[in-house]
Amino acid sequence: MRIGLQKHTLQVKRLILSALALVGFVIFANVQQAKATHVMGADITYKCLDTLKFQFTVKYYRYCGGVPFGNPSNITKLICTKTGSSQGVSLTRTSIRDVTPVCATATKPCNPSNTSRTGDGIEEHFYTVTIDFNKAPYSNLTKNGCCEIRLETGQCCRNSNITSGAANQNFYTYATIDLCKAPCNSSPALTTEPIAYLCCNQPFYYNNGASDTANFDSLSYSFANPLRGWNNKISYSGNYTYKNPFDSYFPGTLKPPYNNPNANPPIGIYLDPETGDLIFTPVKCDEITVAVLEVKEWRKNATTGKYEVIGVTRRDMQFITKQCPGNNPPIIKGKFSTTVCEGSQICYTITTEDKVKVPPPPLPKPPPDTVTIKWNRGIPGATFTVVNPKALNQSGRFCWTPPIGSASDLPYTYTVTARDDACPLNAVTVRAFQVKVNPIAEAERKITKLDCGRYAVESKPFPNFKNPAKYSWQLKDSNGVIIFDRGLGYFESTGSFISSKQYDTILFRKGGTYIVQHTINNSPKCPNDYYDTIVVPPLLEVDLAFGPDTFVCAGTTLRLEPKVNNGSLPVTYKWGTGDTTAYIDISVPNRTSDTTFYVEIRDQNNCTAWDSTTVFLKENPLVQIGPDRRICTYNSISLFPNDSLAYWDDPRDTSEIRIRQGDTLYKEWYLDGNLISQDTALIDINTGGEYIIKVIDSIGCFATDTMILAVND
Repeated sequence: MRIGLQKHTLQVKRLILSALALVGFVIFANVQQAKATHVMGADITYKCLDTLKFQFTVKYYRYCGGVPFGNPSNITKLICTKTGSSQGVSLTRTSIRDVTPVCATATKPCNPSNTSRTGDGIEEHFYTVTIDFNKAPYSNLTKNGCCEIRLETGQCCRNSNITSGAANQNFYTYATIDLCKAPCNSSPALTTEPIAYLCCNQPFYYNNGASDTANFDSLSYSFANPLRGWNNKISYSGNYTYKNPFDSYFPGTLKPPYNNPNANPPIGIYLDPETGDLIFTPVKCDEITVAVLEVKEWRKNATTGKYEVIGVTRRDMQFITKQCPGNNPPIIKGKFSTTVCEGSQICYTITTEDKVKVPPPPLPKPPPDTVTIKWNRGIPGATFTVVNPKALNQSGRFCWTPPIGSASDLPYTYTVTARDDACPLNAVTVRAFQVKVNPIAEAERKITKLDCGRYAVESKPFPNFKNPAKYSWQLKDSNGVIIFDRGLGYFESTGSFISSKQYDTILFRKGGTYIVQHTINNSPKCPNDYYDTIVVPPLLEVDLAFGPDTFVCAGTTLRLEPKVNNGSLPVTYKWGTGDTTAYIDISVPNRTSDTTFYVEIRDQNNCTAWDSTTVFLKENPLVQIGPDRRICTYNSISLFPNDSLAYWDDPRDTSEIRIRQGDTLYKEWYLDGNLISQDTALIDINTGGEYIIKVIDSIGCFATDTMILAVND
């Protein structure tokens, strides 16, 4: 018997005792149709408690205008799909709640609960049962290689008000679980309440909110046939089908299966197979229909790498289309699909909008609705914060940093629900949001010490690396500053601080602490940086100059003698001039010509070091005191020489190239070889003899000029 009410059971018993069985059955069926048309839908989920031990949850949705619910356990059972063997299940009802989407000021229609014909509302009846397939009697189902188990439930009857052809038909639904492929798996939770009421000629956005936060399996969505028994489909009428269960908006000559969810208003019926978003515009204003959304749970086979179905859940639900002349449904806006690299944070804001439906004059414009927003916590570790709880149209801020190892071929999904406060029925919109997490590039670095300050570097991508790989190496000092000086170190392939090879060699010229930064990138463009510290011991070094560079005056001789540190003596020399001596002497010509000198040394371990210095050849200053002169004894003359430093560049001045001309020169005056004045530009003389002026510039280069003065009596 399928009647859970005591009254109906007593009636049936009396009929069986007082009449033929056939007559009793006909009367029983008539009673069901008359009073038991109360089932609006149901769904089944399960949670793993331990290996082969599960808690099943059955939620029935009752139309409060119908008769009360009894316990459907007499037709709830477990079946092995391979052998057909079955075992009855006794459900325990743990709660009843009114889920009618009414506004805060409206009275809940299902009051008192589970009472015949209280109002136009929806009740959720919550049943649970714990099944341990390790123990009898349920362990009998898993014998003989039985893997797939089906939990099915049903009762009489669907609502008599249904207009699409399923009125008064028996209700039946099920869920499946594969105990071999997933001996401890939890089904996705359906986190969104079933929304039974639609507004005619207004877009409808809905999502079951299926979320698998226990196992993170992949989910797919599709329409399925409503059933009245196993493999026994309900009978739709007219043009209704299980794939087209609503009379939806089709302008012009368009017809099913065409759909466009992005049109305004949406055209046709669209069910996103990846997110479960159901989008359409109902146009039949007195429509009461039935639709089933089926969720398949997929998991990758560890051996074959192929995805397999490990479970199926269904939500069988009745939908009622009503006239909503004074309200528009809220709209959810945001990034419905985003991509992020694991280990990196992603944040964005989801906003809502609810346009006021303005009636024609002279009716006044109604006040706007408030819109609240929430999410289904579909991604563990993520946050969803209402930006301003007092806002007219709330918005939410979503943030998530996917941990390393969370990358997936399929996106993570969560849903956002926006609800306005229209009375008596709220308008509700539910949308899914996807976050695709790409794997970060990971590699093992290997640094091998060779001889003479040489270090081999190698990058080995992890086995699950998404090729092609791109490599980058940078050489930095202990403070993380890039090393541009080749005298400290460089990569062999480029002769500089950077390399793009998978394998390369660093040539260090001086000991010290260095940082090697390695960046590896993959095809999803999720680069990863690694930092390795290398402590290089003292190396063979050569210093060619006493300072950074050397200024030399024209006409002089310069000795270049390098200083050698560390290394294993003796060493050999090789100059850029071709010399092999320990030092070289340079005769500076009397002209301006800057020259770079290079020396390379090699110790007995065959390690080499090199250095270079630039010699800036400085032109001597110019000075003239004029021609020889003759004066009388009672006269005197003034000597004021013309002098100049000429032009020269100071490379040590990094701010700019400084050109100095007419610099202040240090001057010395001599008469017949004797110093007569210092650092004066002008002298008065009246004594005959040989006058010499010596001018010295700022780096010590000098020049002289001579004048002979004759004095007549």
